[in-house]
Amino acid sequence: MASLVVVLAGAGAAGLAVSSVATHQVFQEAMVAPSGPSDLSSLLDPSNSVAQAVAALAQPGLLQLSSKGTAELGLASKWKKEDGGSRYAFSLSTSARWSNGQRVTTRDVGFTLAVLQSKDFPDPSLAAAWSGVSLYANSYWSGTLVLPAPSPTFPTAAADAILPAAHYHDQPQLFLQGGQRTTSNFPPSAGPFTVSANIQDQVVLQRNSLFRPAPILAGFAFDLEPNATAVAQQFAKGRVDGWMAATPTDLKGLPKGVAEERMTSYSFVVLLMNEQSGPLANLNVRRAIASAVDRPQLIAAGLGGLGLPQYGPLPDSIPWAALSARSVRPLPSMVSLLEAAGYSKTGPVLDFSKGGKRLSLILSVPNVDPLPTAAATLAQMLAKKGIPVTVQVDPSASFVAGPLTSEGFQLALVGFDNGPDPNLTSFWGSLQGTGQSLNFTRAPADPVLNHQLDQLATATTTAAKAAAYREVTARLIQDMPGVFLYTPVAVYVHLTSVHVPGIPSSGDPNQRFQDVVNWSL
Repeated sequence: MASLVVVLAGAGAAGLAVSSVATHQVFQEAMVAPSGPSDLSSLLDPSNSVAQAVAALAQPGLLQLSSKGTAELGLASKWKKEDGGSRYAFSLSTSARWSNGQRVTTRDVGFTLAVLQSKDFPDPSLAAAWSGVSLYANSYWSGTLVLPAPSPTFPTAAADAILPAAHYHDQPQLFLQGGQRTTSNFPPSAGPFTVSANIQDQVVLQRNSLFRPAPILAGFAFDLEPNATAVAQQFAKGRVDGWMAATPTDLKGLPKGVAEERMTSYSFVVLLMNEQSGPLANLNVRRAIASAVDRPQLIAAGLGGLGLPQYGPLPDSIPWAALSARSVRPLPSMVSLLEAAGYSKTGPVLDFSKGGKRLSLILSVPNVDPLPTAAATLAQMLAKKGIPVTVQVDPSASFVAGPLTSEGFQLALVGFDNGPDPNLTSFWGSLQGTGQSLNFTRAPADPVLNHQLDQLATATTTAAKAAAYREVTARLIQDMPGVFLYTPVAVYVHLTSVHVPGIPSSGDPNQRFQDVVNWSL
């Protein structure tokens, strides 16, 4: 099952940990996050916004992802696909050094592989790409990763952080126990910055003196705040330099004059329809709901414009996957589809009924801003067209394991982090039974859709990916397990006095740090 998107936006305040450093040397970025000490490993806590930001600045991988979702060289100076993607040969850069002066070696790569393959590793979805992978080291500086089967998408996984083996004495359990979270003995960094403090309301990083090119900034400070209101207050006092805002609420109350740069995410938001729940077993009812959805209106009214209409299972932030309304065959009208399903408009409010039973639905949504607001807007939209919808907001922490996985819903509005990896099999594979994908059906599996998903997962050229993606999209629209609604848009807010070149227009929000060595105050 894919992972529910829980967006933790930023907030900030000046902290004691950097009071002795001149403010113009340290970039103060705000984050809305629980008070510290914070988890600092993106491998152990991939949904934690603080850990993700620290990883982007201090924990590089063999490769790194560009804003277009393609893998580029990171710690590796050479990377070569062999045997159709079942082997990847690499060489480590001579400039890849830990902040303690030691070179990054294949010993570190092997240790990281052992951590990811440990039975105690906490995230099966993250570890899946590394299952069965072997490392054959030619030397301390070069080796080959051998996969159990060809995987054109493996370079995306190779962007995961490489861990310093010597720091953990080559013992995966020392890393998995998370013993470095609160002590001053932080692991050395191979990125432009290294962690120097992790306290109640702040995580501080200082420049890695061995990294090249050397960052202009002397350090970063992530100031942890409880909510967006606190962020606005700190901006007004000039105590915050930047913040990644993710919802319309985040942008309210900010002082005038701040710069705003939009960034289209890799996430997507979908209206799932449970085919096992009453009227939704009828394909024409599901298609009628899809026909009634006005994406631009939903984005304008429910999201304050922070989204882009989405018509397929991949966000438009992946260039070859961009689809417009004109590229998707239009559905018949909602009324004609419901009439084909045996419904007619009756009663004083002209709702749709069949056999004396009114068509009404329940829309479940996790309590993750701005999804409840979007759900309410969607419910109003459908109600005006004759389909009353009741919105049920559920706790976010239990939503996936509860209503979603158990299929205890009729409609569900859910956000997922799709990443730049175009392998959609885990999301939309058609399987007889439950719990393995978002395609909730107990009908016989759809072999055509599954074949098309396999074609997409194994395509090796952009043209082949685009062609396979169009086929997958057409099949999903035909089956209609859900309605793809929008791709969320985040906004990086910063003071105009801060120079932050190279904020990408699309990609993972943490890719705002891609050119951080060029940032200045």
